[in-house]
Amino acid sequence: MHSIKKVAVIGSGVMGSGIAAHLANCGIPSYLLDVVPPDLGKILKAKPAHLYDADDIKLITPGLLDQNLEKLKECDWVIEAIPERLDLKKELYKKITPYLRNDAWVSSNTSGLPFHELKFRDKFCITHFFNPPRYLKLVEMVGDAPELAAFIREKLGKGVVRAKDTPNFIANRIGVFHVYDCLHKAAENGWPVEVIDKVMGPATLHPKSAAFRTCDIVGLDTLSLVAKTCYDGCPQDECRATFKNPEFLDKMIEKKWLGEKTKSGFYKVVLRPFDPSTSSGLRVSGAQDERGAKEILSINLQTLEYGSQQKFRADSLGKVREITDPAEKIRTVVFADDEAGKIAWSLMSNMLLYAANRVPEISDSIQDVDHAMRWGFNWEMGPFEMWDALGVATVAERLQKEGRVVPALVQDILKKDGKFYPKPSLTFLKSRKESGGVVETNAGGSVVDLGDGVFCAEFHSKMNAIDGDVLEIINKGLARAEKEGQGLVITNEGENFSVGANLMLILLTAQQKDWNQLDFIVREFQKTMQAIRFSKKPVVAAPFNLALGGGCETCLSAAHIAAAAETYVGLVEVGVGLLPAGGGCKNMLLRWEERMRENHNPKDKIWFSPADGGPFPKVQKAFELIAMAKVATSAKEAKKFGFLRKNDSVVLDRENLTEAAKQKVLELSKNYAPPLPSEKIQLPGLGGEMALTNAVHGFLIKGEISEYDAFIGKTIAHVLCGGDKPSTHYTDEQHLLDLEREAFLKLCGEEKTQARMQNMLMTGKPLRN
Repeated sequence: MHSIKKVAVIGSGVMGSGIAAHLANCGIPSYLLDVVPPDLGKILKAKPAHLYDADDIKLITPGLLDQNLEKLKECDWVIEAIPERLDLKKELYKKITPYLRNDAWVSSNTSGLPFHELKFRDKFCITHFFNPPRYLKLVEMVGDAPELAAFIREKLGKGVVRAKDTPNFIANRIGVFHVYDCLHKAAENGWPVEVIDKVMGPATLHPKSAAFRTCDIVGLDTLSLVAKTCYDGCPQDECRATFKNPEFLDKMIEKKWLGEKTKSGFYKVVLRPFDPSTSSGLRVSGAQDERGAKEILSINLQTLEYGSQQKFRADSLGKVREITDPAEKIRTVVFADDEAGKIAWSLMSNMLLYAANRVPEISDSIQDVDHAMRWGFNWEMGPFEMWDALGVATVAERLQKEGRVVPALVQDILKKDGKFYPKPSLTFLKSRKESGGVVETNAGGSVVDLGDGVFCAEFHSKMNAIDGDVLEIINKGLARAEKEGQGLVITNEGENFSVGANLMLILLTAQQKDWNQLDFIVREFQKTMQAIRFSKKPVVAAPFNLALGGGCETCLSAAHIAAAAETYVGLVEVGVGLLPAGGGCKNMLLRWEERMRENHNPKDKIWFSPADGGPFPKVQKAFELIAMAKVATSAKEAKKFGFLRKNDSVVLDRENLTEAAKQKVLELSKNYAPPLPSEKIQLPGLGGEMALTNAVHGFLIKGEISEYDAFIGKTIAHVLCGGDKPSTHYTDEQHLLDLEREAFLKLCGEEKTQARMQNMLMTGKPLRN
């Protein structure tokens, strides 16, 4: 596994470039070769970003294949990612064979061509990455390559499933059937595309893109080719006819209405005339500015005309908004006696039957099938997990009443204990909780014993917003760790680590003008953040996905951060008219002071002498991040921004995050000493504040910010520069916390800040007022 030091990717299209970029994300150099010069600029401009850090582009060496065949001798793994034509692939394999080392692996990224026709050497397999490779965890492997599979899992952070040599392998076979079933049923029943998407989205454990939106993202032409592979290659499939294009799909492809890439598919974005009467400047269907309002139209499958989306409501869809348990959620919709239930049962039961009939044809493992659908299509549960959640016996009984055949695999399960997973596999944190590890709990979180003297403060408030209950759990976790343990992990297994403080609570308190209560809330938050920072035992924060505002401040207070690679972190309070007041301003100053000290030339007698710019550079960096609400789009980029330190950990596989954080606590606990409070933080005073204020004024004159943005910017500058001190001076942490709190309360009293908070709560989008 560890012998793979260099890779060659042949084919610089969407997939080849994406694979090379992800190798670079993981620190693995590669050659990106093609018959035309590969354009690295496309990788740098890709949306969403292919790279964790744009600087890693240097790990990719582009070149023409014919001029660089000798380079293949350097490579431990050669990945072929050229167009899906068997003749082209065979011709390529013939060309590169003389240059391959005997111990090197070669794999094809084909999404469906037969393995037995591609194989040309012993060390050959299929490694089908899903697009985009950075974001989707799934790699389907056909062929026996255990050491390569281990490398892909451990060094690339991917989930590998073993697939059989059948058309479209596992995920696309089931996923495309499910999508095409939605297409056919929509036409047969007259169900609008937006109605199906409302039902077949998160309410039934699918991603937000649901069915038709997913088609637009993939591209209708690409989807059609994948379906044709199934139709042509699976003559014995009992549902073969489902893989034929509906008439409307052929017409859309003929018209070049292919989805996102042609700006028209099942959905289309249009601009409506500007409507000044909308007070917030926003509509449900899209944002509005001086050019007009964006509206997302949907297509009528009968007329192929675009129109406004139909409003669709169902009792079951309303109920699931308040349900967090996935099993309860899917039962609520699929078994509902309403229109959503009718749609869900029709489509979900077909998919469940199809998946059960594919084992052992496409895989011998129901776990691999479930993993493939979760990792490749972003389902919250795989099909066999869904069978269990709905109740195998309950589903089978209803199918029989409808005169449908129950698959042999399901009948075998019913003869045993009636579940595909008698003991469902649990994540590390859930397994600790199931085994009695919860030692403290309240409405906002739990303290969980992770074993070996390590405790976990787990959030489970709504959206993991930080409120009094969450702070109480953190403090109880700290007390447990200091009294009877080795340290504390702060994490959870929700959709996001934390989106910030409880904004509703702050807004209501501000509207009631209860300034004493608001002052108390902020003081308690600051106290808890400082308790994390100065804990006698190490605290490791383990963020993932969104770690914004107060979630970011929690991480900044920890002794160490073990972040999932896909972590989006930032101090974004200006978006709601506020500034960080849980130590965020103070800790960003300390982070940049620490970084600049590391970069300081030790031969200089005075650190930060006037010639070096004095204390202003660190203030300027902190100001840019806070005032511009910069969000790092990966854990790696967060290191560049200073949200993470250089020695903080990056964990490629989020499923390993809690356990990795626990191991870091144990490592740190061996000789841990908490930091001492910083009592000599050098700040520039009013001179620095004036410099930042002038910069803000420049943005205002150019029309890049509003007057209220400028007001907030000046308030942030006042805090970061040390308040009313006239010149360069030293201060301590508490003084900065006091300045943060005073400024926060002042902004909360402003009408425009309250409008920004209210708009964010109502629409989920920032208001520029």
